[in-house]
Amino acid sequence: MWRHKRRSQVTKRTTTRAFRTLKKEIKMVRRARIGNELSKAWTQTVRRYGNREIASERNLQACLFSDLSAELGANRRIFVEPTIVLPSGAKIIPDMVICNTREVICFLELKFSPRGKPDRIKDMRSISSVAGSNDIKIRLRRYRGPGPSSIEVAVAKAVLFAWAGIHARSTTDSEVWTEPAFRTHPHIELHALTGKEQLPVVSYNVRGLRIKTGSAIARK
Repeated sequence: MWRHKRRSQVTKRTTTRAFRTLKKEIKMVRRARIGNELSKAWTQTVRRYGNREIASERNLQACLFSDLSAELGANRRIFVEPTIVLPSGAKIIPDMVICNTREVICFLELKFSPRGKPDRIKDMRSISSVAGSNDIKIRLRRYRGPGPSSIEVAVAKAVLFAWAGIHARSTTDSEVWTEPAFRTHPHIELHALTGKEQLPVVSYNVRGLRIKTGSAIARK
């Protein structure tokens, strides 16, 4: 009787752990949609660079906003450089924040360094504090229209962390993703590798997502 009861408890614990793991994997799969939308938009944005339409990081940001807006559904919203107030009172300013109707689903950092090597670790560590937050406040400091200038939203438990850059160096997945803040979240790196006398090559590093691989960008 005692052995049967112990076996039953072990089976129950194993089933519970398996269910929690499956639940986490399902949440990660849900981020596949925004991951694919990001990759499609990134391809279009890099094509603009190949057509000599992008000359600065702000220019890159504006182009990606436009291309990403064209890919997202009606229930998605993009905030560009909003001030994020954490429960601790600390503030961070990501390059882009993407929300659905209920919560934040993606934080994105951008880098434009077509002749150099970007610092992905520095970029992502600057916003890593949001990874453990359940609720945040998006503050639009310069908004003067009707309604509040701050919006309180939840952060998805499997929020997607994204980094996108046009640069000339390594596309190897950054070691920053192994740090505790990011370990339980899906991530995507969107690269556009530049080279002398050649169009940039798009590639991706991902965890928790399934997307199409990149290729050389043809002018359009």
